[in-house]
Amino acid sequence: MSLMNISLFILAFGLWASIFLVRFKGDIQEWYVNRYGPEPPPKVPESGMPDVPLPFRYEPPAPSVEEAEVKKE
Repeated sequence: MSLMNISLFILAFGLWASIFLVRFKGDIQEWYVNRYGPEPPPKVPESGMPDVPLPFRYEPPAPSVEEAEVKKE
């Protein structure tokens, strides 16, 4: 590829990108504000924090006999 072909490709890509941005500027701006704009934190219900069950239950493993002897001493 020659330098002229690369230059034309970059120019065409830039033109298409600028046309796209000019055409959809309002839609892009609305999406950006909706996606990254400030959002108030959710309010706590009047009844307090709901009890949500955990998706797992952690029970620590039983200590080995050697560890139990060390703790007793």
